[in-house]
Amino acid sequence: MSQGLITLIPKPQKEVLLIDNWRPICLLNNDYKILASLLAKIIKEVLDAIIDETQSGFMRNRHISNNVRLVLDVLDYSDLITEDSFILFLDFYKAFDTVEHQFLFQSLERLGFGDFFCKAIKTLYANGNSSIKLKYGTSPRFELKRGIRQGCPISPYLFLLITQLLANSLNNSPVQGISIAGKEIIISQLDEDTTLFLKDANQIPISINVIQSFSKASGLYLNIKKCELMAVKDCVTPSYYGIPVKEELTYLGITITKDQKSRGLLNFNPLIKKTQKKLNQWLQRDLSLKGRVLITKAEGISRLTYGALSLYLDRKISKEIDQMLFNFLWRNHTHYIRKTVVMNTYENGGLNFLDFTTLNNTFNINWIKQFLRRPTSIWNFIPHHVFSTSGGLNFMLFCNYNIDKVPVKLSAFHRQVFLSWSLIYKHNFSPHRYYIWNNRDILYKNTSLFLEYWFRNNILLVSQLVNAEGLLLSYKEFLSLYKVPVTPKDFAIVLDAIPSGVAMLFRNLSRPDPQSLPSVDPVDSSVGKICFSFGPFNNRAIRTLFQQDVVSIPYVMPYWNGFIENICWKKVWMLPHTYLLVNKIKEVSFKIIHKYYPANHYMKKFKENINSNCSFCNDHPETVVHLFWHCMHVRKLWQDISRFIIEHIYEDFTLLWRDVLFGFFTYNRNKRNHFYVIHFIILLAKFHIHKCKFTNRKPHFRTLQKEMELYFKTVKCSTNKKAVRIVSICMSLKVLV
Repeated sequence: MSQGLITLIPKPQKEVLLIDNWRPICLLNNDYKILASLLAKIIKEVLDAIIDETQSGFMRNRHISNNVRLVLDVLDYSDLITEDSFILFLDFYKAFDTVEHQFLFQSLERLGFGDFFCKAIKTLYANGNSSIKLKYGTSPRFELKRGIRQGCPISPYLFLLITQLLANSLNNSPVQGISIAGKEIIISQLDEDTTLFLKDANQIPISINVIQSFSKASGLYLNIKKCELMAVKDCVTPSYYGIPVKEELTYLGITITKDQKSRGLLNFNPLIKKTQKKLNQWLQRDLSLKGRVLITKAEGISRLTYGALSLYLDRKISKEIDQMLFNFLWRNHTHYIRKTVVMNTYENGGLNFLDFTTLNNTFNINWIKQFLRRPTSIWNFIPHHVFSTSGGLNFMLFCNYNIDKVPVKLSAFHRQVFLSWSLIYKHNFSPHRYYIWNNRDILYKNTSLFLEYWFRNNILLVSQLVNAEGLLLSYKEFLSLYKVPVTPKDFAIVLDAIPSGVAMLFRNLSRPDPQSLPSVDPVDSSVGKICFSFGPFNNRAIRTLFQQDVVSIPYVMPYWNGFIENICWKKVWMLPHTYLLVNKIKEVSFKIIHKYYPANHYMKKFKENINSNCSFCNDHPETVVHLFWHCMHVRKLWQDISRFIIEHIYEDFTLLWRDVLFGFFTYNRNKRNHFYVIHFIILLAKFHIHKCKFTNRKPHFRTLQKEMELYFKTVKCSTNKKAVRIVSICMSLKVLV
């Protein structure tokens, strides 16, 4: 059962002639995997009680972006650190493959796992042997004396126990960490990727000695050649104890540098170039509009998501990414539909296009959500300390702030978070929620005010500074009312900063009771109930908040409403989606209604050398209405279709151009199934005309019939609900099948 087959996978962008640059993945038999999966399910239930919050790997409700943000927060708020501190990025040599089995078994016992569980783990490793898959056959089998198998369901969790013991060794050692925001941090981990936060250069040899002592017991050895240092402050020394001091390095796939602006460029520019290259490859394929929308998500946005979760993304980069995605949608040609329309939902005439700006704003709101869950955790305590100097994040989210004037220096990432929130939380003026602090209108030396001891005594609102006559309180009235030892200077600063026009709005307004001040919990707000819930489709709901003021209805809707009354637009847009049809068929109706179908007369605007006459009759200009309705060859097709429908489906049937455009929506509900088939025939007929135009053939009803018969032959065995419905209705009407 413990036999395995090792497959060697080369590490990307590494020299394949070096054995260190290959990753061994062990393929195991099913019996082994079943037992290991059961044990993994058991161990996962207790990991939260064993593994510190400093470890993010393979743990529920923890994310890799937390590790990146912690490092960046230390660098971005380095003014909170008094010492010349360092961040040490450790690299272990073949971490999974060097762990001693005996150390693993003793670790399980020391951490309190029961006798049965320990014996089960020993069973997995007893008499373990493997062979290596080669180009031709396999190598001879060899015994495994050490190592945790990569490819085993329980291996990640067993390795977490080893990393936790390493963290315990460092936390209980003389190593001194970085003191910041009233807290000391020493270590953060993502599986074997370990980062140490050291008070100064003197802590480097101490920490290495502690790790080397741990290595002798565990078999987990440092690869000093790949370890790196980054100084939190300026540092002129090129290396310490053989470890280079870097100004720029890669950590968990993110390029880390102290400069916040260049950080975004260094990370996103290579990704944009790589994404553009991949999208250009897809342009060689004849994809539908919906297909290209899907590719922008699968090959475009997915490549850029990881960096956006933890990095500041300036407007220029965001705009460049959106431009790249929209250019791909339109094959680097004319954009026939406005961006704000394409972003709309299917039922509103759009393509459900996801722009990167909206997605990045959604990530920022999700950062707020995870912060509010655990504001004082190791991942959030630094921004929590910074926000607390202006009342805390909960309070700041309700303030009518201008991010450029808040009385606290924020990192570029956190400024971006507040800007995203301000896009969806509208600070409509209300005297009952008009805060003094962090207010864009109440300024002193062009900066918003915040006085901590006023805030601590619950003096929050401008309405609290107004007397019974609706005038601003005098200094004497204020001291008498609030019993707060405020200096005349501070009082004058606050009262003088309130604009006279704002003070006039509080005339005849009763002063609020300090005990009944409005809630400052963002979860209670209408926007917060959407953004900070944990229900399904929460990200989609957040994106909708950002898009509701951005998306627009297609201009063709009022255009067509001028010709035809009472168009049920939701049904028009959704009609093609009620059938199991390829996107190319649906696309024909979409283009016609949006008035950019490539009829020759329309394309003449873009290419002057095009023959604008009809592709079928060659006698009249090929407008859309001519091509799909007036041309004599097309008229013959529609007459044959009408005759067929009258004979086999609905005897009172008549067909008009508007019905070809939009469908039927005023028919008798008892004939719903009949018109379901009729709409299906019209959709396929329009696609048939479209195909004939580009294949230089004349449309013919008999050919259309053959195409419909082929369709039903293809889908009649499908279990798709749409396919089952059309087949069952056609069978009941005894038509087409």
